[in-house]
Amino acid sequence: MEDAGGAKHAAQAETVNLDAALGNGAGVIERISKQDLHLETTSRLAQLVASSEPGSRLPTERELCLQLGVGRSTLREALRSLAFIGAVRVRQGSGTYVSSVGDGRVERLISLGLMLQRARAHEIIAARQILEVQAVRMAAHHHDAADREVLKSIMRHMAESAADPPEASRYDLQFHVRLAQASHNSVLVHFINGMRALFEIWINKAVTRRPVIEEIIGEHNAILDGVFSRNAELAAARMTVHLANAAERLFSVVGKDQPAADFISLLLAPARGEQETNRGSVAAERAKAQGQP
Repeated sequence: MEDAGGAKHAAQAETVNLDAALGNGAGVIERISKQDLHLETTSRLAQLVASSEPGSRLPTERELCLQLGVGRSTLREALRSLAFIGAVRVRQGSGTYVSSVGDGRVERLISLGLMLQRARAHEIIAARQILEVQAVRMAAHHHDAADREVLKSIMRHMAESAADPPEASRYDLQFHVRLAQASHNSVLVHFINGMRALFEIWINKAVTRRPVIEEIIGEHNAILDGVFSRNAELAAARMTVHLANAAERLFSVVGKDQPAADFISLLLAPARGEQETNRGSVAAERAKAQGQP
C-alpha cells in the first residue's frame, strides 16, 4: 500500500499543471483584470483544457482561484460553461476532469446549435448529403487496413442485429461516423458526428422494421465495395442513392419543414449509458473515499 507521501505524489502527477499548460515558465499567471471576468476566466480554463490530456484532472477550485485571481463563484460559472459544451466533466467528490475524446457531448452541442438556429429537417438532411458524399470519396482514397476491419465488424454486428431495429440502428449510425473517420479528415468527422445525436432521434422513429434494416445493410455493403476498391466515384454514387433513400424514410416520420428544435428535449436528455457511467463514477469515488477496494 502506498504511504501518504506516495499517494500525494501520485495525485500531483495526474493533476494538470496550470502554469505549464499556459506556457508560463516563471510559474506565475497574470491575474485577470478585464471587466468581463466570466469570459476571461472561461477563456483561460479552455486554454488549459485544450493543452491537457483527456481524462486528466484539473487543479482544485482553491488552486485555480488563487492562480487566476478570481472568486469561487466566477470560477464555478466558467467551469459550468465548459461542462455544458462537453469540454470537462465534474465528478462529485473527486474533481473536474478533461473530457475524453468521443464522449459525445461536443457532438450533441453541434446538434443543439442546429436546433437553436431554427434549422429545418430538409436543410439538415441536405447538409448531411453534401458532407457524407465528400467524406466517402475521401475514404476511398485514404482508408487503411484498420478502417477496413472496423467497418467490416460494424456491418457484421448490424447484420446480426437485423431482428432488433433499435440495436441495428445504433450500428447504422456507427457505420456513417466510422466511414467518415476513414476519410482521415478530423474536421469533416466532427461535422458529421455533430449531426449524429439528431439523426439518432430521427432514425429510431423511421427504422422500425427488419425489411428496412436489410435494405440498409445492402446499401452499406455496396458503398463499402466502392470504398475498398478505392473507386471514389462509385462509392460517392452509391452513397448518394443511400442517402436519398434514407431521406425518404426520415421524411415519412419527420416533416420536411419541421424545425429541429421540436426535438430539443430528447437531445438534452442524457443517454442511458451516460447516466450509468455517471452513477458508476460516483459510486467508485465513494468507495475509494471509504477505503474500499
